[in-house]
Amino acid sequence: MTFKYPLFLYLLFSFAIANAQEVSVSKEFNLRNDYSYEILGNVGDHIVLLRDQGLEYSLEVLGNDLSYKKTVEIQFEKSKIELIGVVNRNEKFTIYYSFKDEGKTHISARSYNHKVEPIDTTLLFQEKTKVIKPQFDIAVSEDNSKVLVYNRRDKNELNIIAIDQDSVKVLYDDIISFDVYDLRSDFKEIIINNIGEVFILLNKNNRRGDKEKNIAEVNYVSPYTDIVESYQVSLSGIVASDMNIFFDNKKDNILVVGLYHEKNKTASQGYFMAKTSKRQISPLVTAELSPYSTEVLEAVYGKKIEEELKNFSISDVVFRNDGGFLLITEMNKELARRTYYNGTSRFNTSNNPGLWKDYYNEHIIMFAIKPSGIEHWAEVLHKKQFSQDDNNIYGSFFMYKSPSRLRLIYNDEIKKNNTVSEYVINPIGEFERNAVLSTDYQDLSLRFRDALQLSPTELLVPSQRNYRLNLVKIKY
Repeated sequence: MTFKYPLFLYLLFSFAIANAQEVSVSKEFNLRNDYSYEILGNVGDHIVLLRDQGLEYSLEVLGNDLSYKKTVEIQFEKSKIELIGVVNRNEKFTIYYSFKDEGKTHISARSYNHKVEPIDTTLLFQEKTKVIKPQFDIAVSEDNSKVLVYNRRDKNELNIIAIDQDSVKVLYDDIISFDVYDLRSDFKEIIINNIGEVFILLNKNNRRGDKEKNIAEVNYVSPYTDIVESYQVSLSGIVASDMNIFFDNKKDNILVVGLYHEKNKTASQGYFMAKTSKRQISPLVTAELSPYSTEVLEAVYGKKIEEELKNFSISDVVFRNDGGFLLITEMNKELARRTYYNGTSRFNTSNNPGLWKDYYNEHIIMFAIKPSGIEHWAEVLHKKQFSQDDNNIYGSFFMYKSPSRLRLIYNDEIKKNNTVSEYVINPIGEFERNAVLSTDYQDLSLRFRDALQLSPTELLVPSQRNYRLNLVKIKY
């Protein structure tokens, strides 16, 4: 069904009324027997949903208007497989999965065309292993052209398999050993860029007692050489409360960015960055520290004296065309509580049945950084979201990109009848807050953190309530 919501005004905000949003809702899918699902977005003239039901796997095929078309059952080589991930690109998508057979671990790829018909199945990797169920993870390049499947073999070894998505061929398969790092505690993140280069971020001595020796290391693996290059980022004197690595595919820059404190990992006094050109990698780079301004702290906490932000973490980085970037952070906190009730919630992730959780997702802070590393502007976008015992699937926001602005879309409140709002931000930090739609009487519970951008004007969001799933398309 399709219906339209006119935008309406908040009493506390003044802005121009935009065009009505067109909202389409798919049929309902019963998830009672599902372990997980993944939305693939546009595949030719279809929208595809992958469903994992343990020993059964299927593809739900919808039209662009979200009308139901068909269900495609998937038959793998073995009944027991482990889904690693699925990648959609150029009207073709590929399911990556692993299985055990005769003492060997296999990694395979099953590809489908734009009609959601199977094209071929490719064996990517196999080796003998004593591990009963090896755990593989996946990373995908910004343009979905390169795929990285990886797993930790032991505390000092990482197996990486780089794959070209278009040809579904292995670019390289390497085992990387780390002599002085323990991957169980020092591994932070791994990414792959659009030409198949892999960057691994490690961090050692990130403790208050060892902060003078705090060091991050970036290992760089290329499909064009067998040598693993590396460089270090000095974080001497600080404790990183959050840290990530990003790659600017337009400018060929490696960015290590994080939040820091001198004492407490749950708070931060500012952010740090170390931007390095891939063409001119130095053996040692010193991170640049940027303390939070008084204006930012007052915008979050008011006039009361605060010298730090509590419970903020990095949500994302958006690179600017001039070589600068936007750092986007959000306040998020979990509080565990105990009850005298001995039952369990199906959303409860704790092994303790008497442990329940409160989730807080509040203000967003955006920092615009010039190519020189100087802060261009900073803005605090206020929101307050609270939920209980739902695994926080409805909190946070989705970042929707267009050539001239960013939209941050989120649920105003986590409840049955809710207003969906957005912040619209232009390149110089000016923003407005708009109401997008109301879910009153529509039986929708939108999971914006799992949304997909289909085009500059279309957004696809899962709506999940209990065991019922709908896909919702919002068109501007």
